[in-house]
Formats: sequence, structure tokens, C-alpha cells
Amino acid sequence: MTDMTDRTGNAGDRAADQSGDRTCEVYLTTRDQLPSWYPEGQSIAVLPDGIALSPEKPLPAGEERSRDFLRFVRKSARALADRGINSVRLRDSRDFVWDSEASFAFSQGFRTLNRKQHLEFTPEVAQDAGFRDLLGVIAWVRDTIDLPGSELTPDSYEKELEKLRDLCYGKFSIKKISGPELEREGFSGIVTVGRGSVNPPCLYVLDYAPAGEKEPVFISLAGKGITFDTGGYSLKPSGLMKSMHSDMGGSATVAGALALLALSGFPGRVKAYLACAENMISGSAMRIGDIIRYRNGKSVVIDNTDAEGRLVLADALLAAAGDGGYILDAATLTGAAKVALGREYHAVLSLNDSLAENFLRAAGSVGEYAWRLPLEEFHLDLVKSGLADITNSVPDEPGATTAAAFLAQFAENRDRWIHLDLAASYQKTPGSGYGLGARGHGIRSIARFVKDLWGFR
Repeated sequence: MTDMTDRTGNAGDRAADQSGDRTCEVYLTTRDQLPSWYPEGQSIAVLPDGIALSPEKPLPAGEERSRDFLRFVRKSARALADRGINSVRLRDSRDFVWDSEASFAFSQGFRTLNRKQHLEFTPEVAQDAGFRDLLGVIAWVRDTIDLPGSELTPDSYEKELEKLRDLCYGKFSIKKISGPELEREGFSGIVTVGRGSVNPPCLYVLDYAPAGEKEPVFISLAGKGITFDTGGYSLKPSGLMKSMHSDMGGSATVAGALALLALSGFPGRVKAYLACAENMISGSAMRIGDIIRYRNGKSVVIDNTDAEGRLVLADALLAAAGDGGYILDAATLTGAAKVALGREYHAVLSLNDSLAENFLRAAGSVGEYAWRLPLEEFHLDLVKSGLADITNSVPDEPGATTAAAFLAQFAENRDRWIHLDLAASYQKTPGSGYGLGARGHGIRSIARFVKDLWGFR
């Protein structure tokens, strides 16, 4: 590798100028191993033998990889990508051996939309089948969320799910419920939200049953799959609508978690319900004041057509309730969760303290971030309505909590239910160690949470 350094502190800029698509070797080292002339405070050193990453804190010993350290690796990868470096080879140094966790963190920060990139891992990591499976599933999740609304519709989603099944060597089945069958089976929320679009709504059921379909379901996952959200007649401003192709992030997240469980050889049966629709405006679209009646007898008045995600998720939760196991739902549900937590943490809400604590622990164990927001039995009264049993929108109340309180009406065994509001699933502008677009955050947390519930390592 040619010498891309100067002694003025502008090494990073010179790296971008000179590297092009040349493969740059990247390694980690301690600060004391850098040349004495290298500027203090710079964590990326461009040296004759490669690009050295040097955190301010000591490198972790042994297999310990803290979230702070992994965040540093991811942000360093993002910085290199932002400087125009498109081809990287990771190599070990005397100070640090790349393991799968650090390699994964680097790969996630390095990813850049609409750019051809090459990332080469060390031989030991590259030969790890579990690592390759993880990369494949997370790439599928991020790529699928990043598809524009014109390419990913409720109907065409099936093709993407088939790609995921192929990644999993056919380990799960896919059932699609659409058209008149949706109405016959009573999925009134999905039908109501989707009726305003020329692209019809549907419900996908993924079933991973390693011991056969007679096996009881251990956990059911439910995901919001709004492939584009205009807000309906409660219309979003254009600026807020730019990222609304990603409003199906919950469905991709739970599908990815099911895939990771299948690839890991998880012994329990897992089902996922993806409630898919477009929220559009037309003469047949839902109106404010409309009342939906669900198959559990609940009636819902629509006070805001932009609170549509909970309407489709209600159907998915009712379907999951019939399985009799634990239930986890995930959705890009409220702006309130982002206001509360930013785009670093997913919000966790549950009426079961133990489930919530288990999820927070699972997220931390895989280097991801989650934070619990309040949900108590008394919150369920916040969504009551004089026009129907409940309303889909409650102004001037905590938005993430009222959304969860709405969903709780459809989680028949609330003691075994947990809800994730995916505040950290999408990056609207580059930052926090991610480029623009889907982050893939939360898939590993869900898979780890399910394994921990079972006691499967």
C-alpha cells in the first residue's frame, strides 16, 4: 500500500483523495503504537502499512467486546466510507485480532447505499458459517427496507420473502392471505387501511416448525408492514413522507429474526405475521370517523388516519393469539418513541416486567440498544372512546404508551406479550455510525431474546 500520510493532520482527507477503489488494509492498534508525530485526538491514522484505528479507551481484552467499543468500530467504518474509501481488507495486528462481533460492527458502518463496495474479512471470520448467515440476513433486512415504495408493495413483498427463505435453505414456509380471503377471515384492520390503494393489502404468515406443524408454537412475532405511508387523509408533510417506504420495517425485522432463529437450529416453533398494506388517499380510502369492528368484538373509531400501523397490527396480534405462545410485535409505530429515545434505542413496552427486563438484557448482550417506556394496566383506559370501544389516536397523551395501550386490547394473553416501537430502525441522514437508510437494528435482539426464553444457546 502506498504511503497516504502527511504530518499536518490531514491524513484522512488524503486517504480519500488517493485510495479510490484500491483495497485499503485496516487494523486496530493502541495509541502508543502510533508514530509520535501523529496528531492527538485522531482515531484514524493513515500509515504506510495500512489504516490504523486507535480508540481513546484501551482495546478490550480477550473476547470482551463492549457496546462502546463496537460503536467505535462502526463509527470508524462509517468515517472511512464517508471519505470515499470503497474497498477494505480487515487484518489482524499484534494488538487486536478481528472477531466476528467487531467484523460485523465494521460491516454495518461501512455499508453505503448506491455505491459499489468491497469488504474482505480475515480468513477465520470469513469461514464462520454463523457469521455468513448473520451478514446475509441483516443485508436482506436492510436491502428490503430500503426498496422504494414503487418496487415493494404488499403483493410484491412475497418475492423478497422467498429470497429470505432461500437464504435459510427453505427452513420456513410462507402463506399469503389476500383478496376476499382477508375479509372472510375477519382481518378488518388490514382491509380498512389497504382499501385506499390500487395495491391490495395482504397478510403473510411465516412458519418455522423444525419438529413439524403439529408442534405447539413457542413464540409468535407480529410486524407492521406498511410499504408506503402517506398518512391517508391525515396527510403527512412531504418532508416526513420521504422515508415512509421504510414503514414496513417492523415486518422485515421480525422476518429477519425468524430467519436467524431458523439458521441457528433453534428447536422451537416460531411463526411470524406480517400485516401489509399501503396507506393511500382515494375515494375508497378510510375516513376520519369510520368505525372498524375486529373479530374479537372490539370496535375502533378512526380519529387519525395516520395512526394506521396499530390498525393492521391488531389483526396480526389476534392471529398470533390463536397460537397460544409468547407474542412479540415490532413496528415503526410512533414519532413519540423517536422523540423520547432518539434513533439509538428501540422502545420496549410490556405489562410483564420480567419480559421487558429479559429483552433489555438480550439487546445488551448482542451490542444493541433498547430502553423501556412505561405501560401499566391503567394506561389501557387512555384509548377508550365514546364513539366506539376504543380510538386509534389520543392527542395530548404519551404517544408510544397509548399506541401500546391500543395494541394491548388485541393481545389476549397480555402477560406473555411484549411490544417494540422501532425508533432505531432507520437512519434519515448519515450518523451514529450508520449511513443513510435501514440499520438492521433489533433483529439480533429479538433472536437472542427468544433463545433466552427457551434456554437455547
